[in-house]
Amino acid sequence: MDYKKETKEIVEGIVIAVILYLVISITLSYALKVDNPVAVVISGSMEPVYYRGDIIVIKGTDPATIQVGDIIVYKRPYQDIPIVHRVIAITEEGGHLYFTTKGDNNPFEDSYFENGKKLPGVPDYAVLGRSVLKIPKVGYITIFFKRLIGVRI
Repeated sequence: MDYKKETKEIVEGIVIAVILYLVISITLSYALKVDNPVAVVISGSMEPVYYRGDIIVIKGTDPATIQVGDIIVYKRPYQDIPIVHRVIAITEEGGHLYFTTKGDNNPFEDSYFENGKKLPGVPDYAVLGRSVLKIPKVGYITIFFKRLIGVRI
């Protein structure tokens, strides 16, 4: 058995996989107008629409087009994990739109804090986009590996 040749083939396979991932990711980012077009659902807050382990594809959107009932993806300033929740109310204040959100499976609406101050909802500038596609359960692979390396989710 030629271990050198086998090792070379494995390395080539990994390099090709990484290049494919980058090409797909960059293409999706450009086409969907969002920096991170894919997210893994890590909680049951949106059941029965999205389950833990589902992968969602995110499309960038103009916040002015968001309506009550839409499912949006946003980030909090103190948390790197995107939140996927439904808009239950919209208010305008100080030139910004604020979206009151709630997980379909949660008893209460979300709170949004920025710089120690509670805002009337998710500000328009924190919205990443809308969820446009679900790939069921494939995200469990990501959850497994994050737990394996000690990331708490």
